Amino acid sequence: MTLLTDSSSKFSVPDQDHSELILRQPERGYRYSLDPFLLADFCSPRRGERILDLGAGVGVIGILLARRHPTVQVIGIERQPELALFAAENARVNALDERCRIIRGDLRDAPRFLPPEHFHRVVANPPFRRPGSGATPQDSGRASARQELTFTLTDLAVTAAALLRFGGTLSAIHLAERLPELCRSFEESGLIPKRLRLIAPYAASAPRLCLISAIKGGQPGLCVLPQLVLHEPTGQYSREVAALFGAPILKPCSAPASRDTRARQKTLT
Repeated sequence: MTLLTDSSSKFSVPDQDHSELILRQPERGYRYSLDPFLLADFCSPRRGERILDLGAGVGVIGILLARRHPTVQVIGIERQPELALFAAENARVNALDERCRIIRGDLRDAPRFLPPEHFHRVVANPPFRRPGSGATPQDSGRASARQELTFTLTDLAVTAAALLRFGGTLSAIHLAERLPELCRSFEESGLIPKRLRLIAPYAASAPRLCLISAIKGGQPGLCVLPQLVLHEPTGQYSREVAALFGAPILKPCSAPASRDTRARQKTLT
């Protein structure tokens, strides 16, 4: 299993003023969205927590948590080699690679190469759709990010339960329509849903997404938070969502690695 702690990849740099946070991603295929920003804001890690990001993509959630909470340690696992390289590079360019490390590997195998019951918190922005639900993108990266081709809700619950300490928290963002299935999968693995926040595109719209936290070995009792509205009637972000970014803190950029990309690799011990 390979741990990407640093990358010598040469990325093109946009010809514009940089914001405080730099997030790079492939020019084609997988694209990060608003979801990881919402999930990172939903989490409230305690001082010194060890956090595991299952399905790190280009590392957005882990980087946000490490940046906002300077005492936490984050490990992200990403199956796709290209995305793992981007995640490692994003951690490096934001000077967070000492506390935000990326493992390239199969998420379902994580209990084999990570210490059992080691993490205080697991975060996940998993694929939303079952295989065959809707059109499958031709690009394999997009397909894996959208559909449960390699990682199901059951896989998420089982993996998180194996790696969380007793009393540890799993936090995820998912489709509101799959909330019953989500809760059932969690509870079957001993993860008790404790906090829920529904997300609607507009105030007059039905919720489309949900943010949920479950505690390993927790007692029954669900706290339902006020609904999060993403947009004003004008189409602009709501005040709460706009506040996640500040003014401004983010300039996403697509940056292909050069053909001679190489990454220094170390083995996780």
